[in-house]
Amino acid sequence: MSQVSTGVISGFALMAGLVMLAGCHKKPEKAPPAVIAPAPVAAPKPPPPRPARRPGLWQTTLSEEGSAEKPQILKICIDALTDQRLGVLGTDLSGDACTSKTFSPQGDGNWGILAECTLAPGVVTEYSGSLTGDFNSRYEMHIRSQTTGGSQMNRVTNYVVSSKRLGSCATDQKPGDVINDGVKMNLFGMAGVNRGGAKAPASEAPPPDVVD
Repeated sequence: MSQVSTGVISGFALMAGLVMLAGCHKKPEKAPPAVIAPAPVAAPKPPPPRPARRPGLWQTTLSEEGSAEKPQILKICIDALTDQRLGVLGTDLSGDACTSKTFSPQGDGNWGILAECTLAPGVVTEYSGSLTGDFNSRYEMHIRSQTTGGSQMNRVTNYVVSSKRLGSCATDQKPGDVINDGVKMNLFGMAGVNRGGAKAPASEAPPPDVVD
């Protein structure tokens, strides 16, 4: 082999060695930063339900703003289950027809009210307003009611509802009994159901929690 060939081979060997040496001293590449998953966002807590009315005999005065008719005054015997089924205005059993009903506490015994109730097929009533009181002895509501879906029923009405507890229900009263202008009737009997939702029996004894 000639000296030129030997020199060329030696040169290649030297360059290969330098490349390998440079590779040994090359700084290691930095690992990509770890991806940190965002912390799960806690679902907002649903607003608490409105306080339950204390069982007993409640007198409710219902006034329609702008109406020449005198206020409607009802005395209703209420127990815990009747209270749950009463509607937003507290004078009927339309509460079962409400797909959504929200009472938002606003401090100092004040509550905001939003509700949507289907009172007839295709007819929806939306309620909004405010409530003040403790549900233990008295409360007052200012409610805007808007009904849509029925050509003869579409309307907007503003109500003022004042309600106070008179004491215990009389011994001859049962839950759902209403006295209006001296006439007594029963909300469950008028609806044809008992307090549990089934067909109403001929008579229903008052539960012990209605009488103090």
